[in-house]
Amino acid sequence: MTLKSHIPNFLSAIRIIVAPIFIYTFTSGLYLVSLMIIIFTGVTDAMDGYIARKIGATSDIGAYLDVISDFIFILACFLAYTINDWYDPLVLLLIIIMFCMFIGTSGLKKPVYDPVGKYLGAYLMVMIFLSILSPEILVRQILLILLLILCLVSVISRFSVFIAKN
Repeated sequence: MTLKSHIPNFLSAIRIIVAPIFIYTFTSGLYLVSLMIIIFTGVTDAMDGYIARKIGATSDIGAYLDVISDFIFILACFLAYTINDWYDPLVLLLIIIMFCMFIGTSGLKKPVYDPVGKYLGAYLMVMIFLSILSPEILVRQILLILLLILCLVSVISRFSVFIAKN
């Protein structure tokens, strides 16, 4: 393996590193800095997979690192939002349950994406972005309702795929 083949995993790891920085900036009221961190992590998330495919450095470990780094960053964002009373702490529990379900039905060798669930992480990132961009309570309530619907459909989709494969 060349040094170049580690770039995608490094980009994924950056999201883990900036997670506590986001918590600090958001809870300190530095919303513009927090928004820039969200945009930065979105760019690194898009780039890691693109670069991995482009240089032929895709791997199951890299795919899991990508998912885990997304999960950690998303959880950090919603923790910060919860600390500032933007979302109920039960949202954190829902995100953890959905991640555990993903891991539990994927196993530890290769991530298994259901047709709906693969968009859940993307929706959560959009939700994080829209929540800070437009912090009105009504916007957050609509985003939360959409999250609940997406999670429900994802659970049904995931178990359908899981049952079909076993």
